[in-house]
Amino acid sequence: MARAERGGARELFARLEGRACTYCDGDLVRERYKGDRAVVCVECGTPAARAL
Repeated sequence: MARAERGGARELFARLEGRACTYCDGDLVRERYKGDRAVVCVECGTPAARAL
């Protein structure tokens, strides 16, 4: 999982959103993950990137 600092998170999330998950056949979307902003797979729930 990639970790982003606040300033780079928007750019990283924009690049990842809509791509295929590396763990399953799902797509990545912007959502909350454990209270943080993240890009998460809609099928398996695995985060691809998370802003702490």
